[in-house]
Amino acid sequence: MKYKNRHNNAFEFSYNENGNIDWKGEFKYTRCGFDKVKGEEILLYIDPSGGPFIGVDTDMSLFGLEGTVKNFVDHGDYYEIVIDKNSL
Repeated sequence: MKYKNRHNNAFEFSYNENGNIDWKGEFKYTRCGFDKVKGEEILLYIDPSGGPFIGVDTDMSLFGLEGTVKNFVDHGDYYEIVIDKNSL
């Protein structure tokens, strides 16, 4: 699924082999929120300039996809949106 934000930047969402969503696009100017749990930083939200803001508990049906965001995995050049399997 392709998505263009208010700055006309293109993002692509696609399901991966784990049933999660790979989120690819331009993340050069991005804000992220973290929480520290037991010494480990947990990524709570990702907000690229111009959107879309996606955080933990976001209903991905807003983007035509299934599931609710459980957490994120930063793969360097893209993010994996981990879906709460109980929300499907």
